[in-house]
Amino acid sequence: MSPRPPRRGTAGTPREVARNRAVMARDAGLRRISSVTRWLALGVFGLSGLLALVASHAFHGRTVPSTTAPAAQVVSPAASSSGGLSPAASAPAPVQTQPVVVSGGS
Repeated sequence: MSPRPPRRGTAGTPREVARNRAVMARDAGLRRISSVTRWLALGVFGLSGLLALVASHAFHGRTVPSTTAPAAQVVSPAASSSGGLSPAASAPAPVQTQPVVVSGGS
C-alpha cells in the first residue's frame, strides 16, 4: 500500500514540506512559461501581420498602362482568300520517334 497523504492543516515531515514546495514552484514556473509562450506567439503573429501590411503598402504592384487596341475586324470569307490567313496546303505529317524506356532506376 502507498503511504497515506498528510491531512490538511498538518505540516508533515520536513521532507514532505520541501517536496510540496518544489512541486508548487514547478507548477508556478510551468504556468509562467506557458503564459510567456502564449504572449510571445500572439506578439509574433501580430508583428508578422503588421510587417505584411507595411510591405504591401511599400511594394505595391505596378499599373501597366493600357494601350488602346484597334477595334476587332470582322473578316468575311471572301476577304480571307484575298490576303488574310489561308488554310495549310497539307496536314502536318506525324513524326516517328523511338519511345524512351527507363527501367529499374533508383
